Amino acid sequence: MKKKIDDEIVKVEQELTGESVVSGWGLGKAYFVGRAVQQQETSAVNISREAVGGEIIRFNEIRDRARRDYRKLIQDLDSESTVDSSILNVYEHILDDPAFIGQVVETISAKLFDLETSIRMVSNDFIKRFDSAGTAYLKERSSDMVEVCEKLVSYLHNEDGRAKTFAEPVVLIVLRTFTPSDILAYDRSKISAVITVSGGKTSHAAILARSYNIPVISGVRNISDHIAPNDEVLVDADKGTVFVHPSAAVVSEYHKKTHGEEIYRELKSKWNRPVYTRDGIRIEVLANISLPEDAEEAVLNGADGIGLVRTEYLLSNRKDMPPEEAHMAYYESILSKGRGKHTTIRLMDIGGDKIPQFFDMPQEFNPFMGWRAIRIFLERKEIFETQVAAILKAGKGHDYSIMVPMVTTLQEWMEAKAFIREVAAKVGIPMPKCGVLFEVPLATLEINMFMKEIDFASIGTNDLIQYLSAADRNNSKVNYLYNPVEPAFLRIIRNAIKIANDNGKPLSICGEMAGHPLHTVLLIGLGLRRFSVIPRSVPLIKEIIANISFAEAAESISHIDVIESMDEMLEWLKNLNLRLLGDVLKRIPYIESSV
Repeated sequence: MKKKIDDEIVKVEQELTGESVVSGWGLGKAYFVGRAVQQQETSAVNISREAVGGEIIRFNEIRDRARRDYRKLIQDLDSESTVDSSILNVYEHILDDPAFIGQVVETISAKLFDLETSIRMVSNDFIKRFDSAGTAYLKERSSDMVEVCEKLVSYLHNEDGRAKTFAEPVVLIVLRTFTPSDILAYDRSKISAVITVSGGKTSHAAILARSYNIPVISGVRNISDHIAPNDEVLVDADKGTVFVHPSAAVVSEYHKKTHGEEIYRELKSKWNRPVYTRDGIRIEVLANISLPEDAEEAVLNGADGIGLVRTEYLLSNRKDMPPEEAHMAYYESILSKGRGKHTTIRLMDIGGDKIPQFFDMPQEFNPFMGWRAIRIFLERKEIFETQVAAILKAGKGHDYSIMVPMVTTLQEWMEAKAFIREVAAKVGIPMPKCGVLFEVPLATLEINMFMKEIDFASIGTNDLIQYLSAADRNNSKVNYLYNPVEPAFLRIIRNAIKIANDNGKPLSICGEMAGHPLHTVLLIGLGLRRFSVIPRSVPLIKEIIANISFAEAAESISHIDVIESMDEMLEWLKNLNLRLLGDVLKRIPYIESSV
């Protein structure tokens, strides 16, 4: 958008919105990448019958070339030791998929379309089927098909595949589904951020971007109507906001965030050790992870242990249940990269939005409150026996425990624990400590009934708040009801912590609430001594804890019983932080992103 003032053209700031996929800030010149794959109509190019053989030969040649290039990328990533290279292996499987190859060859030979048209048509057909699958997991797999299509078509346009570099930082603009090659095709040190039409948080591209700390915003509408090549663009992926021609004030805020990175690095170096409150109470700050590389990052950020391993990520992009050997390799890698720190492995939380390709799930109107996690575990024990046996074998010689998600009743828990004991006896390995992830309201309200039967407890605040408030936190129409400082919710949390402490059972909080710097004083006051947060938040939370008096926080929390409304609670919490921490929070980077 432009405005003429005194015969000069002044570029006016525009603000666009989207969904945060990878948090962070980035500033750079807009650079448009890729060719649009998902189009309403594909312009078809016909060939003669005589040209069919040549097109099929070219197809095999570019598939071989793509396979070599992916293997080279895998070697490069392995040498950098920053990314799980297995996220690229899936593309080789697509390149060798008989269904994909057969449909492209048939489109060339039967319909007499050229190679590019055939690849695009078949890819679009696969993409539509993935998008209509009804689960977030399969919808995000459509990006894998986009990736392979883009790679093959690029060879037809004589692109050599070498990484391109830039003279200054850029913000990549992707007018289709975001794919890993959109990052790997360029000098990553020059990529400040990515803006894309579509792409989810668990896609391969998102995992890769997160590994390189590249902010990503998805779902921005009509991008090309608002952004032109070389426009200055500032991305605030903490809030899902894009500034085109950002004002001096917005750029100044960005530079403050950049300074925050320096503070984060200082805290990361400082807190590679235990943390105590000002009055000498030891507080553990654990990490939530999904991949072996996350365990390594957790250690580097000073985590006192791994509070939650989300094992269902092992199932990504698999067409069948992984064998015990694959399970064991996954757990052994996590345990070894954890460098001897205690690791809590959560059994697979299948269901909801985490449905493997190979798993035959019934049609459900509300899958988040349907057949998932322990409910599947108890009905299909043969599926989970493989996982339990692999954890037990991989854990030999390591400090670990097993946690069961979505437990509703004590009877469920007793049956699950008995099964774990049975598997342990079968493989000849002592039963490890086992605990419950309390995220179902009924179980949380009856937590005292579980105390004699569990070794430890964890509270998953994300699902617990959602179920207590009957509000989907991802639904913008009702997410105002999703608030962890709701007075009634805090009383439930306080009761659970007190019961666990009175019974001498360790209890952690592993939801987003634990990683929110404004909630740290509150949770310490409620009696919490174990936080479990994303690895990057570990040093930030430790810095806050070191400035808190456990006794003062506990004394202050006694007032929550007289607070009736959420607005009052927010105001009281703000004043509590100011009184007990002073200006400490102002020094903590990313405080706004956690609000």
